[in-house]
Amino acid sequence: MFRSSIQRRLVALVLCALFAAVVGCASGPKPGVCAAIGGVLGGGGGVAIGAGTPDHDSDEQAIYGGAGAILGASTGYLICRAMQKEEAPPPPPPAPAPRAAPAPAPVEEKIVLRGVNFDFDKADIRPDAAVILDEAASILNSSPGRSVSVGGHTDSVGADAYNQSLSERRAASVKDYLAGKGVDPARLSTAGFGESNPIASNDTADGRSLNRRVELNLD
Repeated sequence: MFRSSIQRRLVALVLCALFAAVVGCASGPKPGVCAAIGGVLGGGGGVAIGAGTPDHDSDEQAIYGGAGAILGASTGYLICRAMQKEEAPPPPPPAPAPRAAPAPAPVEEKIVLRGVNFDFDKADIRPDAAVILDEAASILNSSPGRSVSVGGHTDSVGADAYNQSLSERRAASVKDYLAGKGVDPARLSTAGFGESNPIASNDTADGRSLNRRVELNLD
């Protein structure tokens, strides 16, 4: 009978400690707080269980109170630790892979081909024009994929029909010179514009000199 009474009280003490631990964990999954609350409640429950003994022995109450406090505190701590692990936030998603740097935009190749000028009523290449055409031939030979249109022009002196023919001969003269410097003739197209596209006034000698020209344009 005595042993059965002790067993009942021990079972009650364990249940009291579990209740105290659960109440402590209700404050949030903080193991230290849970342990403190569980210890206080468990100790109080243990004292109450000890007081329920027939002789109400104070030493027995102290024993049950201490056991209840230890059980309540340790159980509360362990339960809250488990809850803390369960409620731990998921790890952050992996950082996105760095984007590959965009390919640089292709640099547009710019080739400037200066025009050449002619003497009055002539289609012959002048020495100053030859220097310019030599430079143009070097550029074209280093850029084999580019073609050039060669446009001939005249000043306003003379008949329109004659000036048209003269502009065509000037364009052909420049094409032949470039071909002689190694430029593929298939890359060169010619056209004559006569006096229709002046770039300066035909009322002055200097203006007419500028208009007697051949222009080189990359296609």
